[in-house]
This record gives sequence, C-alpha cells and structure tokens, in this order.
Amino acid sequence: MPSLNVLVVDDEPAIRQVLSAAIRKAGYEVDSARSGVEAASKLAKGDFDVVLTDISMPVMDGMELLRHAREQGLDIPFIMITGYASVESAIEAIKAGAYDYITKPVRHEEILHRLSQIEALRGLRDENRALRALAMAGTEQQFRFGSPPMLEVERLVQRVAPTDSTVLIVGESGTGKGIVARQIHELSDRSGGPLIPVNCGAIPENLLESEFFGHTKGAFTSADRARKGLFAQADGGTIFLDEIGELPLGLQAKLLHVIEEKVVRPLGSEQQRRVDVRIIAATNRDLGQRARDGEFREDLYFRLSVFQIALPPLRERREDIPALVRFLLGRHCAASGSAEELAVDPDAEEILINYDWPGNVRQLENVLQRAAILADGGRITAADLPAETSRPMTQDKPAGFQPLSSASLREQVRRFEVALIRRAIEDAGGDRRLAAQRLGIGLSSLYRKLEEYQHDDSSASMRSGNGG
Repeated sequence: MPSLNVLVVDDEPAIRQVLSAAIRKAGYEVDSARSGVEAASKLAKGDFDVVLTDISMPVMDGMELLRHAREQGLDIPFIMITGYASVESAIEAIKAGAYDYITKPVRHEEILHRLSQIEALRGLRDENRALRALAMAGTEQQFRFGSPPMLEVERLVQRVAPTDSTVLIVGESGTGKGIVARQIHELSDRSGGPLIPVNCGAIPENLLESEFFGHTKGAFTSADRARKGLFAQADGGTIFLDEIGELPLGLQAKLLHVIEEKVVRPLGSEQQRRVDVRIIAATNRDLGQRARDGEFREDLYFRLSVFQIALPPLRERREDIPALVRFLLGRHCAASGSAEELAVDPDAEEILINYDWPGNVRQLENVLQRAAILADGGRITAADLPAETSRPMTQDKPAGFQPLSSASLREQVRRFEVALIRRAIEDAGGDRRLAAQRLGIGLSSLYRKLEEYQHDDSSASMRSGNGG
C-alpha cells in the first residue's frame, strides 16, 4: 500500500533527527528541514503528504510556513508542535487550516497516531472515489463475447488480474484494449485504488516527462506551482499506458527505471518518491519489430511484455458480430432515451457480418449510431449503412473462413482456431514456441491442433479421391 511522505521541520537538530527516526521506523518516508525557509523550498520542489512543524522558529515560523503553503495552493495536512505556553498559537494555526497540533514534550506514539489518522483519512477518500467510479461503471452493461478467441482473452484476464504482473495488451485500434485494461484493474486487489488512463500519443513530447512524473514550482517557465505526476496519482492503483509505442526513447529509459525501482522523481526535484503502481500498457504497433529496428528499447519491451494479451480483430471473430450489434443498438437506445427497440434486416446483418471492420468494434458502433438515426419504422436496412460496408470481403480474412451457412459451428471454430495459430506463427517469424506463448497455450497444444487440422485435411482429400 502507498505510504505517507512526511516533512519534519524544526530548528533543533536533535529533535529533527529523533522525530525523523521514529517516523521512518514506523514505515513512513521522511525528509527534514532545519527552518521554515528551507521547508518552503522543499515543499515547492517535493511531493509531501504531511508536514510536521514546530511553531516557534526564527525567520519563518510554523504559522508563516502554513500560510505560505496555502498561498501556493498546497493543500497538505500540517501538524503543529507547540509548547504549553503557546497553545493559543496552535489554536490560531487550526483556524488557519492546520490539521492538528501536539504539545511539548512530544510523545512519539502521539505523532504516529496522528499520522495513522491522516493515512486512514486519505485511504477513505480514495475508497470513496473508487466507489463512485464503480457505481457509475455499474450502470453500464458489459458485453461478453462468445467466440473462442475472446473466451481465451477472458481466461487470460482472469488469470493475470489477481497478480501484480505488468501486462501488455496488443491489438488493432478499436478492438477494446482499454476495456480489457479496466477489467484487469477491477478484478485485481487494486480495484479500490485509482485507475489512471494515459494516452501516450496525445501528450506533446515536451510535456511527457512533466505529465508522467510531475514537476516542482519553477521547473520550467510555466510551472507556477508544483504538480503531482500521473504515476504519483496512480499510487496504490493502476496506470494504463495506451499507445505505449509512441513514447520517445529518452522517456522509455525513465519508464524502465520506474518499473525496476518503483520510484519517481518530479522534474526539477532532487528528491525521489516511492510509488506502488501496477503498469498495464497497450499498443497497436509491433513493439518486437520496433525493438529490433532500434525504435523501442528492447529491455523495456521485455519488461512490459511479461504477460501479453493479444486482442484479435473483429474480422477474425465474425461470429461475435450479430450479438454485438444487438448489444450496441440496445445501449444506444438506452443512452438516447428511446423506448423503441431497433431491429436489423437480414440483408443489413449479412453486410455487417461480412465487412472487414478496419476500425473494429469502435467503427461498428459508429456505423450503428449513424444507421439508428437514419432508420425508419424501427428497422435498420442495408440502405442505412455506409457504402463502404458493402464492399466484398478482402484477402485479409482468416484462411479457412467460409460463410456461416456452409459449415457446422464446430468446423468453423476449428478453422478460426487454426487460422489464428498460423497467423501467430507468421507474426513470430516462424518461431512456434513464441507463437504459443503469445496465444497463451502450450507448445504441445499448438502442435496437436496443427496435426489434427492436417489429419482432417488429409482424410477429406482421400475421401474426395475415393469418390472420384
């Protein structure tokens, strides 16, 4: 679980050292400052969760430090330390926004109790945010795919979710990589923590490091205040790095450091902060090939792809399309407040099944939303579909695919399965062990399925020859 990062401020070295040691021994991260001025500088550059400060200090006292922090927009809990003769000052500090105060002589148990209260309060806020997110997510229906490739994806998600393994989700645009990432997070022990999605391709390159790791005040021209980075925001939860293949090489090295060391350092800061974050990455690029071409760090690729899930394109799981069409139309009608259910004419459904969907599920949903607007009488016809969906199927369809009416369900499933295996072997450059690993099956299972297919083909040929 994430821990508090505490700043201890006192002008007496012995008190600073004793307090810091006691807090560190309790499992918290600690830094210290010998004056209010030094503390203000560290607050501007660092990322602290609690400030424990003496009120009575020369130059800038604890009250001035508190006011300065609030003026800088830093909403950090302050615990004020005061003598019995200065309790009124402590009460004044509470009115100014301090969390609490402790009177001297300071008892370590009392400080640790205050810190545990702040930690519990922070955890409660995170839990409330997570519950609100779950409540919102619970209002959305989830579609369960029934095709063999997607049932295999579901199995892999259920196996990897309870672990803390880094996951790389690969697949074409629109196949649902973000949905799979959310499923992994919600099925994990981190589901009560945040899920921070990041589109690596949408952030300007000059802002990537600041967005990822945060920055201190004054780290660059427009940094008018310190900012917590996305990794720190995801502390205790999951960060989803979509379009990971778009990261520049320089930032790839720093991301590898975060994965290996579990620490981040904000831009402009000399202080590192430990983060407890699970990383899920996604890409529609061939990262293995990019690594071989020197465009992606090979060591980062290996760390990201500890557990890989490949999402097949929609054209390789056409049997999902009829049920998916009904689900998407039902969701569209519910979102638009329409009480009328939309039906799809058989001719239109056949077009939807046979189209190759280069944009996959996202494109299918867009087409259906357009068709729903054009539909008359509660029925979507072929005329309501875009002209490009009526194109003949391309050569990109899986080998062995036949129209749904020409073969039994078992035969179609077998052909899809073998087609996926052959494509995986081709994508792996002929390396069958690597292909089996990417498909999430054993090497012996891969060989057995190929042998069964060849045996069935040979038997069919012999029967055809005998009949001739």
